Amino acid sequence: MAARVSVFPSPQELGRALAELVAERAAAAAGGRFSLGLSGGSLVGLLARHLPAAAAEPGRWLVAFCDERLVPPEHPESTAGAYQAQLLPLLPGPPGPRVLAPDTALSPGAAAEEYARQLRQAFPGEEVPVFDLLLLGLGPDGHTCSLFPDHPLLQ
Repeated sequence: MAARVSVFPSPQELGRALAELVAERAAAAAGGRFSLGLSGGSLVGLLARHLPAAAAEPGRWLVAFCDERLVPPEHPESTAGAYQAQLLPLLPGPPGPRVLAPDTALSPGAAAEEYARQLRQAFPGEEVPVFDLLLLGLGPDGHTCSLFPDHPLLQ
């Protein structure tokens, strides 16, 4: 697929375009399942405002999170918690999408291993999961997927 850059004059127009993109990709997904990777931040609200009207058959969807932090779902920095509170209840259904999320009750290492196991199970035979669509945001400081510029862990 060729690279495409789109610029939108407002968050509302961006939200509508993202909802249409998700709906188009979901409709075109092969094998009866649509896999969607989501980041957090302002993307949650954009999708919550626009995706429910465009979504069809979310029971076919597999949703995973690209930048989840190991905090309880009710924590303001929980990507999974934000989607569970703001978007998922608004999607048509039941059934709703299958959601993969780290187990926040585990230690960081154990949670990462468990999340990797969930992904391997959801994407059998794939060394690296290949999603139908990944929506990655970019924070005001240039971070994406909780990878912060100039952070020592990225050196």
